[in-house]
Amino acid sequence: MRFLKTSVICTALFAASFANAHNVWLEPVKDANATGQYVVKFGHEQTETYPEQKLKAVKLLDNKGNVTNATYQFKEGEAYLNAEKASQVFIRFDNGVWSKLPSGKYVEKTKQQEPTAELSVNPVKFGKAVLHWDEQAMKAHGMEYELVPQAQPKAGKPLQILVLHKGKPVKDIKVGLGEDAPFNLTNDKGIAEFTPQAGYNKVWAEFEENVKDNPDYDSRSVEYMLTFDAE
Repeated sequence: MRFLKTSVICTALFAASFANAHNVWLEPVKDANATGQYVVKFGHEQTETYPEQKLKAVKLLDNKGNVTNATYQFKEGEAYLNAEKASQVFIRFDNGVWSKLPSGKYVEKTKQQEPTAELSVNPVKFGKAVLHWDEQAMKAHGMEYELVPQAQPKAGKPLQILVLHKGKPVKDIKVGLGEDAPFNLTNDKGIAEFTPQAGYNKVWAEFEENVKDNPDYDSRSVEYMLTFDAE
């Protein structure tokens, strides 16, 4: 697999599909009695429920840098967990395989299941929530993909964000508010600027990979959502 520096025809065709535009992120449970309780959200312009089997991993990072698998409860189409003692939470979500039919319609089937498909894509979503700005917040933690803030965010002040793939900085990755919003590209050092607003922030990034000799899909679309609060 190799990274694509620009959007290719496959990406342009698939951009209209809701499967590609969706993201995954962590939100606190809106209940005064739910201290430390969070929910894994999925969606684009609106949140949606999702099958539990698509949520592949939820990991908790403590203030010493130790990573453990989170225990969560899945109810009413969403995963709920306690992250009261976590500094960060990492999420991996696989949205299946979506194929574009000659009619233009997308169906959740593989290339083998839909031999007439013009293209088939596997959209994978990653989320990272910074819950506490301790010594772990500006470090990388060995994840396959990661966005790492280079300082504690301040509302209205540009923040440098390091974009990594397998621990290495990646150039020309889109970083911004979302797929439909303005973005900056990472430079040679894998750094892009993002200006936080006061309160809860979502920082979106997009990766594209070619996939060779896969019987089920032609490409893998990777979207990432970093969340944090800023003052």
